[in-house]
Amino acid sequence: MLRSLSLMVLVLWAGGVSAAPRISSYNAECQGCGEKRVQMGSHSFCALSSVHSGGFDSYCAVGGSPKSWFLIAKDTDGGETQACGAVCMDLEDSAGGGDSVVALPPPVSRPVPPPVARPDPAPSAAPDVFGPYQSDFGSLTMRRSGNRVSGTYTHKDGRVEGTLSGNTLTGRWTQSNGEGRLVFRFNSDFSGFTGVWSYGDAVPDRQWNGHR
Repeated sequence: MLRSLSLMVLVLWAGGVSAAPRISSYNAECQGCGEKRVQMGSHSFCALSSVHSGGFDSYCAVGGSPKSWFLIAKDTDGGETQACGAVCMDLEDSAGGGDSVVALPPPVSRPVPPPVARPDPAPSAAPDVFGPYQSDFGSLTMRRSGNRVSGTYTHKDGRVEGTLSGNTLTGRWTQSNGEGRLVFRFNSDFSGFTGVWSYGDAVPDRQWNGHR
């Protein structure tokens, strides 16, 4: 039955082309040999033409592409000989090529290494000296060393310490009557900022703005 179907496919395929095909035949036999592979070369199309089963876990197969076809006879139990036949067709005006008939293995997915963490450089627009700003808590002046910023303000001997990332300063304030967290967001030319503060380690939510 398999032979009849294979030959029918070849006949139908050949009937759909105008050029007369050239037909080549190939055979492969295996008796307990594991696998016998016969290279059939370049053809327009190939298919099985005969199968004689050798027993359990034995089979015949045709694979490859129009540029390189092969016939496989497999037999592992050493019973009867697994005999396989294949026929290949070529068109007179065919130059070979085309898509592969046997699916290629999927490409190996290689893990992408995580980006190397780099320290955030100080923004080029940030000055070495910030201010003095007229702020909600008196006159505030800050100095920058790399990304580290420190400064003083007039309200209750206040001091600020923090880290500058882009135009955002995150840090802490200290006064004679307490300390807490702060976040300042400077405008593009560092002529002013809008900020928030809090007592202790609470999330900053109270206004602290300043301008030159």
